[in-house]
Amino acid sequence: MKKLICALVSLALGLNVSAQVPDKSWWTFTYNERASADTSLLNLRYLNERVAGEHGFIKLSKDGNSFTDVKGKPMRFWGTNAGSLAQQFNDRQLDSLARFLAKMGVNIVRYHGDINAKGKGTGLTDVDTVEIRNIWRCVATMKKYGIYTIISPLWPANGHMGGWIPAEWGIDGYSGRDDMWGVLFFNKRLQQGYKAWMKYLYTKTNPYTGIPLKDEPAVAFIQIENEDSPLFWTMSNVKPELKQMVGAQFSQWLIKKYGNSAGIKDTTDLIPIYDFTIPVTARTNPRLHDQTEFYTETLKDFYDDLVHYLRTDVGCKQLINGNNWRTAAQSRMLDLERWANSGPEVIAVNRYFDPQHIGPSANWRVDPGDFYGSPSAIKNPGDLPVNIKHVSGHATAVTESGWNLPNRYQTEGPLLVAAYGGLTGLDAYFWFTQTAIGYMANPYFTFLKVHGQHPLNRWSISTPGQLGMFPANALIQRLGYVKEANILQEQRTMKSMLNRDVPPIFEEQAFDPNRDFVVSNNKDQARFSPLTFLAGGVVSTYNSAADTVKLAADLNKLIDTKSGKVISITGEERLDYHTGIFTLNTPKAKAVSGFLTTGKEFVLGKVTIQSDNEYATIELVSMDGLEIGRSKKILLQVGTIFRPTDWAEEPATVTDRNKKELIGMKVINTGKMPWLGMPASGSISIKTKVIKKATQLDAAGYAVRKLGLSVAGESVSLKLPTDAFYILLEK
Repeated sequence: MKKLICALVSLALGLNVSAQVPDKSWWTFTYNERASADTSLLNLRYLNERVAGEHGFIKLSKDGNSFTDVKGKPMRFWGTNAGSLAQQFNDRQLDSLARFLAKMGVNIVRYHGDINAKGKGTGLTDVDTVEIRNIWRCVATMKKYGIYTIISPLWPANGHMGGWIPAEWGIDGYSGRDDMWGVLFFNKRLQQGYKAWMKYLYTKTNPYTGIPLKDEPAVAFIQIENEDSPLFWTMSNVKPELKQMVGAQFSQWLIKKYGNSAGIKDTTDLIPIYDFTIPVTARTNPRLHDQTEFYTETLKDFYDDLVHYLRTDVGCKQLINGNNWRTAAQSRMLDLERWANSGPEVIAVNRYFDPQHIGPSANWRVDPGDFYGSPSAIKNPGDLPVNIKHVSGHATAVTESGWNLPNRYQTEGPLLVAAYGGLTGLDAYFWFTQTAIGYMANPYFTFLKVHGQHPLNRWSISTPGQLGMFPANALIQRLGYVKEANILQEQRTMKSMLNRDVPPIFEEQAFDPNRDFVVSNNKDQARFSPLTFLAGGVVSTYNSAADTVKLAADLNKLIDTKSGKVISITGEERLDYHTGIFTLNTPKAKAVSGFLTTGKEFVLGKVTIQSDNEYATIELVSMDGLEIGRSKKILLQVGTIFRPTDWAEEPATVTDRNKKELIGMKVINTGKMPWLGMPASGSISIKTKVIKKATQLDAAGYAVRKLGLSVAGESVSLKLPTDAFYILLEK
């Protein structure tokens, strides 16, 4: 049967299978930065401030929903998780990194590290001075190039925080090679240590700038902690000592709520998180509602206390973000998590587009023999990372995300983020993760061999298909080329949230585009499809007087599940998830992405894009702020499929841990450098009297050759070179 299935998969994929393995027609990707960037024709450094924070600290807009500078000018961020490269880079290398990122359109980085002291014998309030100096160095270097920084100072996962919890810290039950999930929210002693670490980080004078970080406007906002919550599965696996501590605090909470009545006593018999994820029935323990309320209030009190401490005791002037994590059931608890995080001004989340990668070491590398489904978000729009409920009065950031390797459809990612992020009002997006000054020359773990091959780094965005697509989309995101509009306003009462009622819409609903139904992984069903996120922004208000939903338009006119089409409320974004075509049509940005042989010609106002590429992302973006038909400088950016040299794969099927059958590919050979690009095939035409010249650029933005433009009436047209990547169209 399995052989039959594989044969059918091969037949169904047809040409799509044979095209995945690079052949001799694919072009070689190279990046050669010259000694001076002055002659580069594609350098977006001018978008950044002279120095980050030159006009003062980042603020919230009047309605609180977005970032501005002190003068009220909108500030939109296109970022990467590149800050922690300071751990391995010297000053010259760090400076080169900052210069490269600014050139690519980046105006913010995230430093993801751990500032606590590490190793046996260290004190609870001690800090890692080497890590903190690297943070200071990062902030100072990025600042010079107009790049802001946010700092992620703590992740309690095993192997982080130095990989060792010293017994000297006195954290009951935790020492040695332990993780610290959930501990910080309940353990007052650890909270004292955390406050000491943050106070040192933000109040000591940064020797590279002469001012402490608390007074540093180049720090855009402060992140308190990375990926932890008592509303997540990890709460069911805490140590007995922490359970006892939590139980004692819960008992005191119950006494405060109900009085010192009989039956309330310290207990470690806490209700497991699984019970939080299922509907209330007659058999549900009545104490579950109280425990839900206790966990949520404890979480909110924790963040509110940290905000007060950072503002009052430390003197920080920046905006603050609490956390960026999810819950054990997004349908029933995510709104509680977001409410608990609503004391700080910034709401954040970490979300990736999953390549359905399965293998023994798939959490960090790609081995020969691994399976991957390589879905396209264009055909699986319910999984788009920017499908986020925004919290009214708060800015929204995605602090970790990416189209991770070995996904072959990486080039769609930056366009979809810029397009739908702009539509829904996303304020900052951080790609995870930058692994080199520029493009990673060797994305392999050369110290390892599996079946005679080197494994590939699955987390790097320093690839042509991801990093290479930054410039056009940084322009779209940062210059506001996409019109923002909300489609749904939701109000929720604390009663319905604490009852864990399923809201009208929630994030990460499983959506099967072939069957057109909406369910979550725990069978909860929402009133509104996740396709609603593609029609416009979804905004939630918490602690309301009543549970209400208000729509700005008739969704039935925007979403057609029968034909597989979604149109945004603005009309600028159109998605056909059945055939796999996405188009963006705004006055200053035109783009198409997906499986272009299904459409071949795409008319977007004054621009027509023709292509018979199996898969490609083709964008035209104004570089001078004028509409495309009047612009004197346009970036034409082309991305297809990129694969390492000698990459090989074959059709395969696997069963995942949820016993769902996945159809995809088995990696036969992880290949070697350099990257190869599938040849571009097609042309573009523009109705314009302005554009007279076309220059093909290399990956570093330097002129390679002049291209011939064809003029017909008031239109110019250009046949795409097979190795098209960046092309500058000018007056």
